[in-house]
Amino acid sequence: MQLFEARRVLLAGAVVAALVLPGATPAQAAATGAVSGRLTTSAGTPAAEVLVQLYESDSYEYVGSTNTDADGNYTVGGLQAGSYVVGYFPWEKPEQYHHQKDSAFDADPVTVTEGGTTRVDEQLFATGSITGRIVNTDGQPVVDLSVDVRETETYARAWGRTDDQGRFTIAARPGRYTVSIQPIEGSYQEQYVPGKLDQESADVFEVKADEAIVVNETALPAGSLTGRFTTAAGAPLPNAEVSITTANSSSGAWTQTDANGEFTAQLLQGAYKVGVTAGERQQYYRGKLTSEEANLVEVRGGQQTTIADSLLGTGSVTLSAINSVTGAPIANFCAQSICSNGTGTVTVTGLPQGKHTIYLDAPDKLHFSREVNGVRVKANVDTKLTVKMRPGAVISTTIVDRQSGAPVSNICLDTFLPKQASLQDGYGDCSDRNGKIQVGPLAVGSYKLFAVPQRDTYGRQWVGANGGTGDEREAAVVAATAGQVVTGPQVLLDRAGTVTGTVTDVAGKPVANAGVSVLTGHPGVGAQDAITDERGVYTIKRLGPYAWPLVFGGNPYASEWSGDKPSRFKATPVPVTAGAAATHNVQLDQGIELTGTLRTPDGASFTSGFVIARSADTGDIAGNGSISDGRFSIRLKGPQRIYFTYNVSLGDEYFDGRYLVTQPDGSRKLALFTVPATGSMSVDLVVPVD
Repeated sequence: MQLFEARRVLLAGAVVAALVLPGATPAQAAATGAVSGRLTTSAGTPAAEVLVQLYESDSYEYVGSTNTDADGNYTVGGLQAGSYVVGYFPWEKPEQYHHQKDSAFDADPVTVTEGGTTRVDEQLFATGSITGRIVNTDGQPVVDLSVDVRETETYARAWGRTDDQGRFTIAARPGRYTVSIQPIEGSYQEQYVPGKLDQESADVFEVKADEAIVVNETALPAGSLTGRFTTAAGAPLPNAEVSITTANSSSGAWTQTDANGEFTAQLLQGAYKVGVTAGERQQYYRGKLTSEEANLVEVRGGQQTTIADSLLGTGSVTLSAINSVTGAPIANFCAQSICSNGTGTVTVTGLPQGKHTIYLDAPDKLHFSREVNGVRVKANVDTKLTVKMRPGAVISTTIVDRQSGAPVSNICLDTFLPKQASLQDGYGDCSDRNGKIQVGPLAVGSYKLFAVPQRDTYGRQWVGANGGTGDEREAAVVAATAGQVVTGPQVLLDRAGTVTGTVTDVAGKPVANAGVSVLTGHPGVGAQDAITDERGVYTIKRLGPYAWPLVFGGNPYASEWSGDKPSRFKATPVPVTAGAAATHNVQLDQGIELTGTLRTPDGASFTSGFVIARSADTGDIAGNGSISDGRFSIRLKGPQRIYFTYNVSLGDEYFDGRYLVTQPDGSRKLALFTVPATGSMSVDLVVPVD
């Protein structure tokens, strides 16, 4: 017999609701509506005696239920006007929700009106089945054992239990599944068919509609693992957490040491890693600091395996830091969150013997953070270490309300070198309650500042010398010098306005899920200002009252800027007014198709990743295409000049950079390409991998 987990919860909720919900009064009944419909099987025949339950679409609270009759018809009445989720629970088959959804959270809500009846018909999913028998190593049936099946892509689950012959049958939607059991009573450790301890090693079984697939399994025998952990001085280590996992860090057991530092765990036969955590200390058997280094412990069925280990002795590291360019000592820095406070040294104590990674940063932001790997620590020894830190620059300013001059907090500043402006996916340096902000450490260069309010009150802006602008070219330039704090222009914030509009295709049909932004973002990051809804409508908020270029795009259309232009600096800006909504409608087309190949000099094709076309004028992303067997395709707006960047893999190796070509003198230079206004375009790119 099979019972799905979600159904257990829902049925329990139905029972509780039936006990505590009072019946509707006549006055309430007159103002209620109903949901009525017909449920059919995947073959189209009536689905009789199926539980139907309704839930509020906002809270998912149970509101009513019934069973379908012999013709598959059902009605749930007494419903207040509102939005509901309808769920169907056929016995021993996967639950589903209107319309054809396998999760209540993905269901299509239905609307009930006062005195009305909403018609909701549904057809059950087609199902196949997984059937088989579970026996022990003696060939005897394993009775009343839970059998779990999981779809490899959707993670949908179903389960059943073995009968007195060890047999089971589980209905499941078509898909690819792994099958697991939990042979040790009282343990959550799973065994995956065939005889594996982790899901990554399991066989995958394909379930097809109206077909049964046979999956038999022999339960692995169980053994015991006992052990004792002590301190470095040999004293018992009580109440320590013991984690036991497979070689691939999959399920095993979790337990605690007793007052004598001892533990015992029942495990399926196999190889395991054992970790111990005591307070902030963590290590692995035997005497290792990381799971990757841990020794495997072999557990055999019917046998007891015993181990013993002690916490490693501890030592310390005393660090000094120097400027990597000048060699001058750095008075203020932090290591592992311990700061020197002007003394020029930090001592990190309590480090277990072995190799460590130590992180350094400078609270004044005048030096770049540093990660030092392979720092060797010896027990009862203080190791001296001097670390070089690269000097950086800091830009300091204040952010105020333009009208009142009052400081404004929680305004973030992005800093961009030429042709590197992009929409960020998150923000770092933001103003304090006094409106003060320091951005750094920065590489040497000339920067423009982009202010990003975190609330809708104020609008974004490129920071100008005397106020904001929507045009990067009008922004003030701040020269950053290594090792120095440079004062940038004061940021004068204006109140925000919005831009709204409709995006359609050349046939006038709405374009849903198109991205709309004031800057482009890296593919896969997801940074964007707005996405069009199913009507093609968008709204961008938090824009300063200036003229803004806007970019629109989404497959299979070419990205374009406002005014049907190919780049930001050529765009027709959209005027924004504080406290008002400007309107800007756009019609997208597919532009021209650029096809290409990306290979190594010996002809090997890159296997995955992105090829990105960027505007030669602004550095913005003009379009991108994913790599498949060394080939890519990009939709682009022309005419414009572009260059390419890439972020790709070749097997287990990863490569990224700008696409360069070799000049007659042997130097490497950025390659520029011209995109035509119409037609098509093809390129063959060769990237060295040395």
